[in-house]
Amino acid sequence: MTIYLDNISKSYNGTEVLKDVSISFEEGKCYAIVGREACGKTTLLKIFMGDVKPDSGKVSRMGDYKYPTLHTAYVPQTDDLNPKKNALWNVKKAHRTITKGSALAELKRFLSEDKINCPITELNESERRIVEIVKALLIPADFVVLDEPFRGMTKEELSKSLDYIINKLGTRPLILAQKEDPESKFFRVIHLS
Repeated sequence: MTIYLDNISKSYNGTEVLKDVSISFEEGKCYAIVGREACGKTTLLKIFMGDVKPDSGKVSRMGDYKYPTLHTAYVPQTDDLNPKKNALWNVKKAHRTITKGSALAELKRFLSEDKINCPITELNESERRIVEIVKALLIPADFVVLDEPFRGMTKEELSKSLDYIINKLGTRPLILAQKEDPESKFFRVIHLS
């Protein structure tokens, strides 16, 4: 399956955020949308997912797809975790197909038992981002979309997270948005200015 964004433009309150952006996203590929703060990366992701309508241009798809709508696993820029609950609860509750055992096994790749079982508010930023990434990759989705997923991570955490993402992704397309190049050969880099 391929998703096409064709001549997408979007403005907010008279300020143009995207102008005539054309990109295609193919199955089994990883894309990194890279650009400075407020250049339209998040808006482009939201248009791709159908959460925001472009002012002009169109989004279309070609190829095999199972359902009339596409399911996307999404990691937003800001935490989307229940702060009163622990990491295990947050991952397990992301989708009905995620078992306690699978959530626990994936979280243990990154976090100690204490970190897995403490309230989300006691985790640092990089640990919360890791919980978000694990949660997204366990959701059965057609696409995985990550918006600034590595914020607060050390180089070692980033490298381990990237390896995890690539290994868990399967043939699902991945779209990553961040300020810097991901420095990985797996990504096709798209620069927004």
